[in-house]
Amino acid sequence: MIIPIRCFTCSKVIADKYDYYHQEKNKLKADKKDDPNLKYFSDIHTKEILDNMGLIRYCCRRSVMSAVDLMDVI
Repeated sequence: MIIPIRCFTCSKVIADKYDYYHQEKNKLKADKKDDPNLKYFSDIHTKEILDNMGLIRYCCRRSVMSAVDLMDVI
C-alpha cells in the first residue's frame, strides 16, 4: 500500500504526518530494550506521538499506524 494522502473515512490530510510518526516511533524503539517474553506484542505505546501530531480521530490513527510503505518494493 502506498502512503495514504487522506484518511479513508473522514478525508483529513494525513500524508504529511506519516514520516514524522515513523521517525518518532523508531526513536522509541531505539530507547527500549527487547524483551524475549514479548514475542508477538510490542511494548511501544504511540499514543503520545499521535496526540502530539493532532490525530484525535481513531480513523486517522488507524490509517497512519497501519499504512505500509511499498514504494521501495515497487
